[in-house]
Amino acid sequence: MMWLRKSKKGFTLIELMVVVAIIGVLALLGLRLYTGQQQKAKNAIVKANAGTIQTLIQAELADTTSSSVNAMVGDTGENGLFTKSGIHIPDGSTQTENDTTGVIGTVYVVYDGTLGEESFAINGNGFDENPVFTIALTAQK
Repeated sequence: MMWLRKSKKGFTLIELMVVVAIIGVLALLGLRLYTGQQQKAKNAIVKANAGTIQTLIQAELADTTSSSVNAMVGDTGENGLFTKSGIHIPDGSTQTENDTTGVIGTVYVVYDGTLGEESFAINGNGFDENPVFTIALTAQK
């Protein structure tokens, strides 16, 4: 009769499966939260870089009387791409293909004649390719 009183130590298969399922759900939730934070950070980079471009364009327009900014993206509608390492603004008159290695967003600087002489619009696209914002600026004389 002594051999019937043997105690069982350890976890059952069902208990182990429940623990693994809980860990899987927690990992999935953590991954979704992490991805959302990455998108927010990349969109913040888009906004910061577009603000820098706005400042540079306004400074250039204040220094010249031209309706295009040759040092920046001109009235050709070329894209200015930026990466984590900094802003890359191609010369609109000579750039034929943009290097998209490491690109995390796009800022479009477009001359808009309907807004008046020397007016530009800056449209920023974030991580999810949805427009984040638009900045319209006109040179102050």
